[in-house]
Amino acid sequence: MEIYKIQTYANPLPSLEEEWEDYGNGDPYVLRHDGRYYLYVSTKDHRTGIKAWVSDDLVNWRYSGLVTEDPVSTGAYAPEVIYWNGWFYLYTSPAGRGHYVFRSESPTGPFERISENVGMSIDGSVFIDDDGSWLFTHAGSSGIVGVPMNGPAGFGVGQTIPGPYLGHWTEGSMIIKRNGTYYMTYTGNHVFSKGYRINYAVSHDSPLGPYTVPANNPLVISTKPDFYGLGHSSTVLGPDLDSYYLVYHNLAGRSQEGPPVRRMNIDRLVFNGDRMEILGPTNYDQPVPRGPAFADRLDGADIDEARWEAEKTAGGGRIISKKGTGPIYTAEYNLVPHQERAAVLFAYQNSNQYAFAEMEPKENKLSLGTMEDGSRKVLAEAKIPQDTDWSRLHTIRVERGEDRLRVYLNSLLVLDESADAFGPGKIGYLYENGVPDFSYTAFSNQASGSSDFEAAKPLPGRIEAVHYLSGEGRGFSVRHPSDAGAWRRSDGTMIKPAGDGSYSAALTEKGDWLRYAVNVSQSGTYALDLTVKSGADPSAIKVLVDKKEAGSFEADGSDYSGSEPWVKIRVGSLELEKGLHSLTIQLDSGQTLEWTSMDFELVNEENFKIEGVLEQASAEDIHGEWVTTDGGYAGAPDSDAKMYGGSPLWTDYRIRTTVKLGNDPSGQAGVLFRVTNESEFRDQVSDSLMGYFLAVSATKLELYKHNYDSELLQSVKFSLEPNELASLSIEAVRGTIRVYALGGNEPVLTFEDPWAFMQGRVGIRSVHAEQIELGDITVESIGNKQKR
Repeated sequence: MEIYKIQTYANPLPSLEEEWEDYGNGDPYVLRHDGRYYLYVSTKDHRTGIKAWVSDDLVNWRYSGLVTEDPVSTGAYAPEVIYWNGWFYLYTSPAGRGHYVFRSESPTGPFERISENVGMSIDGSVFIDDDGSWLFTHAGSSGIVGVPMNGPAGFGVGQTIPGPYLGHWTEGSMIIKRNGTYYMTYTGNHVFSKGYRINYAVSHDSPLGPYTVPANNPLVISTKPDFYGLGHSSTVLGPDLDSYYLVYHNLAGRSQEGPPVRRMNIDRLVFNGDRMEILGPTNYDQPVPRGPAFADRLDGADIDEARWEAEKTAGGGRIISKKGTGPIYTAEYNLVPHQERAAVLFAYQNSNQYAFAEMEPKENKLSLGTMEDGSRKVLAEAKIPQDTDWSRLHTIRVERGEDRLRVYLNSLLVLDESADAFGPGKIGYLYENGVPDFSYTAFSNQASGSSDFEAAKPLPGRIEAVHYLSGEGRGFSVRHPSDAGAWRRSDGTMIKPAGDGSYSAALTEKGDWLRYAVNVSQSGTYALDLTVKSGADPSAIKVLVDKKEAGSFEADGSDYSGSEPWVKIRVGSLELEKGLHSLTIQLDSGQTLEWTSMDFELVNEENFKIEGVLEQASAEDIHGEWVTTDGGYAGAPDSDAKMYGGSPLWTDYRIRTTVKLGNDPSGQAGVLFRVTNESEFRDQVSDSLMGYFLAVSATKLELYKHNYDSELLQSVKFSLEPNELASLSIEAVRGTIRVYALGGNEPVLTFEDPWAFMQGRVGIRSVHAEQIELGDITVESIGNKQKR
């Protein structure tokens, strides 16, 4: 059963009208203004001007022309545009030789240059905080650099921001602020590498940090042959006024002149507290971004009487929508108030019963209040900067969530109050002593990220436990509702802080369930991993697909003996069909199941035993310089050489190989396993892969975890007789890794990884090693199904 019939799109998006030929759409930046979207991309080398496109839905774009033809815009890198106080400001670094600032009264130009070269590397981005302070960020060799600003074209002294760093050159930064938390996205690895990727970091203190880098990074990565080199993103509010989308490019090869050819992509972002996830990255059919429940443009001569009720009064008037909101909603109003008082209305029941946010230009303040039985009450006020130009377009967004009502002026949070005084109702405007110029006006029945619950989660992929569908009997069922939940309290579900800024969900009674919308990319066998409380006793669960049982499993966190509070466990596998479905997790025992997220991965669970895996390696799987020896392979002494084989769908398996050390070995060499997203390019971080590396050296065995960096998990003393062939065996079963040597029955190294990579290819690696030879690899599957 499908959740709903919808329009779809697929990444990468089709070529745009009049895009730069043989160059594409690199470094895409999207501005949302007055209910429309404006796209700006990098200019092809040695060409002059910056192009723009316009869209209403983030998917269908129409060309708008060159927004500037200033000669300094030749080869303009990564243009970004912000709107402030009636002006649009464009920032770009032509040919990477420092930044210029341009200004226009329209998002489609013409933009005129208002600065000389202000330097500061490439990839400049502007963030304006709720207090009106400005920050400019740009790329750097030691991380992202933050530069305080004193206005659109005034720059202070820069400093490297603690946290956002990808091993060397780090670029493509952007900051958004959501519910008081700063989220920075940024990109690293060489733009030509398959492993070009996007990370994110979080700060609670300041846009200048310090930032922490959550464990679910990289945020965006894919090295698939047809979809790779994903990076340089921008983040934008979705058409439904509540969701967020990430816009980024993928690499499509080189142009005839040398620079990369790139295509544009969009994927949905979702949030669980501080944790940000991408629903993707995807390159198959996805739902087109949803629009608002109600929207209209009031910038014409006539008002649509089928949608609005308009009433003129002496010197003023009122415009009210005929459609009303639900109890949770976001309303957006775009207007030019001029110098007279004008109010946006919401929760409107009648002329004596409504709520308002009123702009008072002569006093430079915004008032929030209610009209109850004809009695006007002001509940809160916010001062507005004295230099605000009320003769220009301004945006008010009213967000009525479960607990809080937030009012934004031009995307800056100005009021945050209890939502108790504000209910559902119609929206509109109230004005006096002159008619404002009205424009895009809309509302959706989503707020504070509630649209994340309804978004279809792509599989393979991760689903946050708290992102179940809305509605009792539709998205959840609990026999004894709780009033102690930390989030979604009105549902009565048990939601708790997870300790890392995110939230967990729990099912406490047999028969209770949570249901999710999913979008399965292809039919096949999918492994199910749950991140559960460490040490938790076994819980029996059922998984239902479209309300039909697809499998019964046991979720057991008691086997993990480490110190981490949460552990990812593989509970089993199930068959899923391509397309949109509902997926339900139902408790089938009296033991509580508490979990933060679940991962579904496409796997191959057929039994196999393959000898000589590396003999089958293709040229694309061999990197660095290898020498064939009597015993197998040896890497060149000055090389970091890698060789891969096998399938990324392999899960639990046993690896057998041999190793031989010479009289005076140096460096390290060993076995790679559970490897995915591997990348090779001369100018990138050395550990550009996700997986494990068991390294052998003259005196020890070392187990590393690579996630586009390197973490030493465990080291044990170990020595071999020189010039003698020694056996080496590795077992990777769920989250436990065991290493055996010299034919022994007891492991010489055991490690339990609470955040384990559960599947991937195998291979060998030689890191500047001399006199270390590695044999070919035999891989044998180890049964891992736990379906009851």
